[in-house]
Amino acid sequence: MAIQTRIFALLLSGVLYGLSFPSFPQIPTGLLSWVAFVPVLLATQHEHSLKKYLFFTLPVFVIGISIGFWWTAYYHWQALLVCLLTQVPLVYAPFLIHFLVKKRFGFHQSLFLLPFCVAFSEWALHFLPIHLQVHSLAYTQANAIWLIQFADFSGMWGITFWVMTMNVFVIMAIQKRKKINYFYPILWLSLPLVYSLWVIKIQPRSVLGSLNAKTKVSIVQTNVDSYQKQDTAFTQRIFNEIVSLADSAVRTAQPDLLVLPETALPIPLFQDQNLLDFTKKAIVSWQTSVAIGFVEYPDTTKKHLFKNNALVFTPQLATFWDSLKIKPQDVKVYQKEYGLPFMEFMPFQPDAPSLRGSSLVRGHTPYIFSYSNFNNDKFNVALTICWEQMYPQKMADLVNSGAEFIALMNNDAWFGTTPGAKQLLSFTRIRAIENRRGVVRCSNGGISCFIDPFGRVSGQLPWFTSTIGTQEVLCVSKKSFYTQHPNWFPIFCCGLLLLLIAINYRQSSH
Repeated sequence: MAIQTRIFALLLSGVLYGLSFPSFPQIPTGLLSWVAFVPVLLATQHEHSLKKYLFFTLPVFVIGISIGFWWTAYYHWQALLVCLLTQVPLVYAPFLIHFLVKKRFGFHQSLFLLPFCVAFSEWALHFLPIHLQVHSLAYTQANAIWLIQFADFSGMWGITFWVMTMNVFVIMAIQKRKKINYFYPILWLSLPLVYSLWVIKIQPRSVLGSLNAKTKVSIVQTNVDSYQKQDTAFTQRIFNEIVSLADSAVRTAQPDLLVLPETALPIPLFQDQNLLDFTKKAIVSWQTSVAIGFVEYPDTTKKHLFKNNALVFTPQLATFWDSLKIKPQDVKVYQKEYGLPFMEFMPFQPDAPSLRGSSLVRGHTPYIFSYSNFNNDKFNVALTICWEQMYPQKMADLVNSGAEFIALMNNDAWFGTTPGAKQLLSFTRIRAIENRRGVVRCSNGGISCFIDPFGRVSGQLPWFTSTIGTQEVLCVSKKSFYTQHPNWFPIFCCGLLLLLIAINYRQSSH
């Protein structure tokens, strides 16, 4: 194959791969990922030089990540550079393995093994502290909820496997040039569609159970510029804004729970007595539980260290705080466990300042908070904070601990109105489907909305607007297969991959 044809193939694959991520929710660009790797895999099928293979395949991921995630540069040009330098090798790893297997067993055998390799590699590498979590093939399908309902069985890793297998089937159909081979991609598309039809339209109780209660929840969305200097005037303005919006929500909707954004209080709640006293009085007056996010600084000698905390402050806790002589250390508080690498913490250096000059002190306990409504009905909610939505097992742990729905407290204002916040919202939809739990997504500046257990978005609030939104949220107690076994699919892929390699090795040795 001519070098010009190969270069065109790698450019085409890179562009298709980059555009397949959900930057434009109204356009089903995820379909592009079904064929994104077909050009480059066909163009390099007979390539046995590692140097040439790297030259014709590695740029695919540089191009793709640059197109799909240019919005990281909105925060700082360093962010995009870090993204490319650290993530390209991670997403490229299974394709390098594909080359080595191809040299030993041939193109078609290595092609058959590729989906297993990609699914397992994505899972195994996502545990690395340097992994940004956003470049998974699964996320190209995040807005195709009519297709990905099977994530409640396999998790996002099954979606990755499905996408890569579709590429393989298309290559097989092209190469064989027999009509019967088009049966496989059609069947591969039909299976998840049928399952989605079953669980969404025909028998939703099969995944949700029955007799599920509903709780009324209000989102309090502030209009905060994340780049503004957080001085006393800024803090006072935000505090006044939160109180005013919360007052309005209680007065007009009478919710069971108010949800505030990530670190809605940019000062330590329990270390400022005046703030604590005001908060208690407000919650007693509202008679509504409030999910509050706030920061703490645990070490005065290391001012860059911070804790990102959240709790559900109930009217009962506020009422009896003084009479029971409750101390801050007696209160159950959730501490953020996962932050954005390089921006919130430096990988492998927990105490070192990040590129933003701060360092997250990680928590490790998946707390579940209980609260009651005016009828004394009890509900269980898990609080999770911002980038933690990118860690699928984190969400599964929360649900396994008893969460009936998830309140996700966000700060997405770092990315303005770029596709960044849109992509993060779409990724949250997969978390809802995996665990069959509703997600209340509250962000400063947006995107704030409600997501049901099927990944459907409703009640989306306008960007960068101080406003509130209220809906009834379904509380589900039934656990999905994925929730109970979040790692089974990639481990299965690894086992089968090793078995198939062993069989091919034995056959090729005879």
